[in-house]
Amino acid sequence: MADTIATVFNPLTGVFGSGNVRFFAGNSTTQTYTWTVPAGVDAVRVRVWGGGGYNGGSGGGFALKSIYGISGTTSITITVGIGGNNSVTTGGTSSFGSFVSATGGATGGGAAGVGSGGDVNYTGGLGASASGGGGVAGLFGNGGRAGTGSNSGQNGNSGGGCGTTANNLSGGHGIMGAGGIAIRTTSFFNVAPTTGLETDFSIDFIGTGGGGALNQSGVNGGGGGYSGTANVICHGGYPGGGMGAFTTSTLGRGGAGLVIVEW
Repeated sequence: MADTIATVFNPLTGVFGSGNVRFFAGNSTTQTYTWTVPAGVDAVRVRVWGGGGYNGGSGGGFALKSIYGISGTTSITITVGIGGNNSVTTGGTSSFGSFVSATGGATGGGAAGVGSGGDVNYTGGLGASASGGGGVAGLFGNGGRAGTGSNSGQNGNSGGGCGTTANNLSGGHGIMGAGGIAIRTTSFFNVAPTTGLETDFSIDFIGTGGGGALNQSGVNGGGGGYSGTANVICHGGYPGGGMGAFTTSTLGRGGAGLVIVEW
């Protein structure tokens, strides 16, 4: 469901137009919205994230575009891609009319999502088969790649999920959020990934969270870690993070896509 937010702390890209911001959220199915162009509005700035892939899935792509000369347009169709799941394993594409789009990440370490048509276009991080999920792309660059084999997730705009069950693996860091930690020694030390949105929320920082370590989901676009325990599900962080690979469960999902319109 789309929500209108009157005021958003937005220090980096600055306020666009009159400062109106509307979120068009993803869900478990592809979402289609019709946005009626408000009277007198001639320009918008749009951010789109594609959905994350399923089961070692890659992260969704990202694009940002400022669009001018739309005053003669009455409405624009917005599509928000799903996160990959057991039925539709590749994350869906998100788009704002024909102006700008971002594809979703594929399953099992397949192709990452790609932004296109934007002033800024970035690519999600690659997931890895039988390993972690890739992080979503965003304003600050490409998503972090998942750890492959016995490796931690890589850093990026959002962090990639960790590799397999070897000791002392962590999720990759995002621009704002830290990756998760899972250390097995004589005891088990576990710290969840962080979102990077705890203070001074900004739409610039959406999709900049940490990737999951062993048996952890990603947050704020981070890739899920590898699931080393039966029926433990390591989802991809919303928006667009790739789901970590699982052992026996067929549940789980990549992070759904997201579209934000400013005017």
